[in-house]
Amino acid sequence: MSTENTAGKPGRRLTLLSILAIQLGVIIYTGSGICMKMAAKHELLSFWGLFWVALCVVDLGVYAIVWQQIIKRFDLSIAYANRAFAIFWSMIWAVLLFQEQITLTNLLGVVVIFAGIMLVNKDAGK
Repeated sequence: MSTENTAGKPGRRLTLLSILAIQLGVIIYTGSGICMKMAAKHELLSFWGLFWVALCVVDLGVYAIVWQQIIKRFDLSIAYANRAFAIFWSMIWAVLLFQEQITLTNLLGVVVIFAGIMLVNKDAGK
């Protein structure tokens, strides 16, 4: 069932599948942070430095295309609220890929962000 978004174009009701689609876009976006962290480990003009910078540019290009599709299909307020999940995904990548530590403050911040996202998404589910 369609809903009407603020621009007068047909919007989509938020479902688990639609939230997963938005999350895929956010995960692609966080890939650029991974690429930049990897590039920082190498000399900028070295092969691996340039490789990671180029991969970041490709990642951001793919993200731009995916994000355009997301904002075409969902209210902008919903899309941007869910984009805040980038903090969560970045924290996951930091632990899994770079063996960084998560602090209690980090966890509390993510909980506050999740609460805000749930409030915004709750209104979209009506």
